[in-house]
Amino acid sequence: MSVEIATVVVPRVEPKPIATEPVPQNPHMAPNGRSNMHCDAFMTDTYGWAGPLGGTLEVSYKELGGEGASITYDPEGRLVTVAIGPKGRRLLLLEPRTLDILAEMDLPAGAGGSTGFGAGGYIYLSDANQAVLPTANQQIWVVDVPTKASGDDSSFRVARIYDLAGSIGDADASILSTLPDWSGRLWWVTDTGTVGYVDRSSGACWTTVLDAPQRIGNSFAVDQTGGVFIASDYALYRFDVPTTGINPQVSWCYSYDRGLGQKPGQQSGGTGTTPTLVGTGTGQSFCGITDNAYPQMHVVVYRREKEVPGNRVVAQVPVFPKGHSDTENSLIGCDGSFFVENNYGYSNGLSTRPVVPGMARVRYDNLPCPGTVAWENPHVTVPSVVSKLSLATGLVYTYSLKIEDGRHDWFLTAVDAATGSVAWSAKVGSGPLFDNHYSALSISPAGVVYVPTALGMVMVRPA
Repeated sequence: MSVEIATVVVPRVEPKPIATEPVPQNPHMAPNGRSNMHCDAFMTDTYGWAGPLGGTLEVSYKELGGEGASITYDPEGRLVTVAIGPKGRRLLLLEPRTLDILAEMDLPAGAGGSTGFGAGGYIYLSDANQAVLPTANQQIWVVDVPTKASGDDSSFRVARIYDLAGSIGDADASILSTLPDWSGRLWWVTDTGTVGYVDRSSGACWTTVLDAPQRIGNSFAVDQTGGVFIASDYALYRFDVPTTGINPQVSWCYSYDRGLGQKPGQQSGGTGTTPTLVGTGTGQSFCGITDNAYPQMHVVVYRREKEVPGNRVVAQVPVFPKGHSDTENSLIGCDGSFFVENNYGYSNGLSTRPVVPGMARVRYDNLPCPGTVAWENPHVTVPSVVSKLSLATGLVYTYSLKIEDGRHDWFLTAVDAATGSVAWSAKVGSGPLFDNHYSALSISPAGVVYVPTALGMVMVRPA
């Protein structure tokens, strides 16, 4: 049932568009902004279209029986996501205005019925309007999304299955994510540190395993030069394939300060970020992650080309209070900057332990000088959402929390990307059901904001 929560009136602001180099379009993925949790193959978490500017906003909530961490958009503007919850794992097609379920498909539960973020937390939509996703039984499914033009818009159809169990060789491993490179190879990673790719035509698979005890906790990024950028809980890697049929090859590897171990707010030790890529020119191609240094986390920026003169690390900028800084979400990347949020202290929507507030913008475009903190907002509390930037409005959209008298109030909050000040904040609900638990906020091409929550989804649209 869809429940109308409120009509919320907040200040309306004028847009401050950000001019930046366009992200190259991966030819094997849906158009940028529609294809995956982090918007594009560079994992920038930026949209070219506008989100809400404020004013009168309509807020509604839909129970879906699970949390759809990754939201993608088919050519008809409908939402394609995997809901993970008490009902198991289900691939869903949702109507964009009502969030009614138009089609659904049960996915394999896997050994032990795991409900972790792997095997469905990350999915992508292909250029052929197919949902491509890892499953809990160590397979990658390619699923045709139904369309009105096909005459059957109510049923998913499995087009192909790649069984990777034999290549992984560890029954307890979970496939976290899968993405195509520019040549069409289907890359994938497991939480136990296996990196591989599949030839989509033949189904042949090549793998390599990171040296123990490294593990992988997030997705990865790919660029137009063939680079595949993967962060373990010890190091950042660039992989390439020199010749078809060769195992994934490490082009370079840089360890980072992983600190003393897992901090409150993290799902694992080491970096909590999927690598974020910015720029395409020679000497202007960068990759950003956070480390997990103690007492203070850094935003670390690397040159990402195969070979570079001088130091590959170009910036290492500390952010947030000493002893109280970490993140479990990807950086937003654009215009010589990375935006980062503080998740220190988060555990779940029932916890009363305070989450340390903080959001910051780090600039690294004044090379060879070290990077700097352009601004830091110490008042916005962002427990765990994957925030997004609209280049059309110049606003960072995030999902913030206020705990007062034991009540957890959740807000869609817009932050001015230029100054770090809060433009407006709209309350969307209260209580643990509105906790988004590491899922990604998403902005549709129609300018509607969707926030996955524990058992459903919040929708915020201009009235």
